[in-house]
Amino acid sequence: MKQTIINKIFMISLFGILAICTASPSNALEKGVMIPLVADKTTATGEAGSYLSAQVVVTNGTGHVFVDTNPYSQVDLQGSARIAAMVASDVLGVDENSYDFYYIITIDSPIIGGPSAGGALTVATIAAMKNWQIKPGVAMTGMIDPDETIGPVGGIPFKLQAAAEKNTTLFMVPQGQLIVNTTNTTVVRRGPFITTQTKIETVDLRQLGKKLGVDVKEVGTIQDAVLEFTGHNIQTPSINKTVYTPSYLNLLEPLATKLRDESKNMSKNASSIQSDLIKNALDLQNQADGLFKDQKYYAATSLYFQSMVDILNAQWDYQYNQENNKDQYLTNLVNTVEGQIQDSEDTLAKAKLNGINDIEIIGAAESRIAEANNTMDTVKTLDESSQASDIIALLAFANERAKTSQWWLSLAGPSGKKISEDVLKERSGWYLGQAQSISTYMQALISESGANINIGNIGDTTLVQKEIDRGYYSGALFDSLRTISMTSTVIELLGIEDPSVRINQSRSVAQDAINEARSEGIEPTLAVSTFEFAGTSTNPFDEISQYSYAKMIAKATESIYSQGAVSNQTPTNPATSPPAPSPTASVKKTPGFESIISLIVILMTFGILRKKWK
Repeated sequence: MKQTIINKIFMISLFGILAICTASPSNALEKGVMIPLVADKTTATGEAGSYLSAQVVVTNGTGHVFVDTNPYSQVDLQGSARIAAMVASDVLGVDENSYDFYYIITIDSPIIGGPSAGGALTVATIAAMKNWQIKPGVAMTGMIDPDETIGPVGGIPFKLQAAAEKNTTLFMVPQGQLIVNTTNTTVVRRGPFITTQTKIETVDLRQLGKKLGVDVKEVGTIQDAVLEFTGHNIQTPSINKTVYTPSYLNLLEPLATKLRDESKNMSKNASSIQSDLIKNALDLQNQADGLFKDQKYYAATSLYFQSMVDILNAQWDYQYNQENNKDQYLTNLVNTVEGQIQDSEDTLAKAKLNGINDIEIIGAAESRIAEANNTMDTVKTLDESSQASDIIALLAFANERAKTSQWWLSLAGPSGKKISEDVLKERSGWYLGQAQSISTYMQALISESGANINIGNIGDTTLVQKEIDRGYYSGALFDSLRTISMTSTVIELLGIEDPSVRINQSRSVAQDAINEARSEGIEPTLAVSTFEFAGTSTNPFDEISQYSYAKMIAKATESIYSQGAVSNQTPTNPATSPPAPSPTASVKKTPGFESIISLIVILMTFGILRKKWK
């Protein structure tokens, strides 16, 4: 009896708070939607399906994602909700940072797979934001991938059976999973002995659906799923499909020409040095020349840069071997590199004197200086047993990486908007949180899949945190996006044998995002450069992650410029412009924050009361 009363008090309080959150027209969208979820769970006799429901509420806010499950679920369900909010915002062309997302899910077992709920949660998020109704009798299973596709899942026959028991008439599965293999486990008792027998069976889900009275249908993208659930077709606006515009090519060609000439002059000066590094540098130059002729200027500059690192490495290594006082020579090299980094930092500081009106260029410059400094930190932590050649290789990279920041700053152009430091600080912190959450989600999925995947330092946000501490907010923002794109690509490719479809999808989405930014009067130079670089990659992971990164850059840049103040200033010329104070922006208060805190307090109080009265 007491338990029933507590449950009623909780539900009345919860919806009271949500009513407060949604009472103000300036703060609320609508009261949310309910959607069925299907998942699989482990029982004493093997795998079984589970039919659940979720309520999704979206309000105006600041990009928070709240997940309440009873009982507590695995971290992958929370990760699915976060990606659902991100993808729903991308699909609708809105800024995720302008909303708060609430996912309230009651589950019947703490041992439940969360990724398979991602597709349905994304549909519900879109429906909540558009105030669309969910059709009765429709359910689905499938991960939501950041490229807006529905990813593969396991246990589908069990989920189909659970959905059929709840009068489902249409059940959607990920594309390519109409026929699946399933493992049936049976427990056999023979006297005092208990044995477990497993058998792998191939299941045609359409045939199984007919026996259960359910129509089973494949679904490839979130747009397809939304159409089946709501009857609404999300139209993609018709926009120009050209990525490499004359203005972009005219901007990048002089830089590529400069690096080409510099690289070849360096190789001439080092022609007497016999080294594999020089041979590799010449090979990189030849590859870059081919890209230059094809007008792939950014990809060409990337290879010219790598060749310059190799040449400088060979020169310094040769000179080191000629020196009598080798320790002093290394000390001099460290001083030389630190001088180059300081020069690049000074150039960046001058470029930011009158505020930031080209966040992509400033972000690229900050990222490269941070990488150079991080490399120098590595050099300083090396002990005496380290090989001199390894130290020289790091120093050569740090020196040339610092110089690339100045190359990027030479590309700065007027955007018509000035972005305050407060906006960039807030956004960089938010994107860092997103990167960390999705990284945790990725690690959980890899662990659950049992796959032996070497992800290296994918998901590491140490450098991003250093950038934020240094005040390099634009660089931190874009490096967080890079981390998100890489971790998301790992998630997308789990269980995928042929990534070609994903490559085409990622390319198309990135292309649309770039031209959407252009339709708002923004030239996303960094996004187009990344798109170009993706097209020259021969590795599917690199290609997909770079296209994903290009998309995220374009969307983030468009979103941030929407908050900028109008400015007619051109970027500061580092050599001649006088200092000027940076603009100060007011701190925006989180809409409905008090209501959110009240909701959290109620959730915590309810949990304590439940434990007390159990």
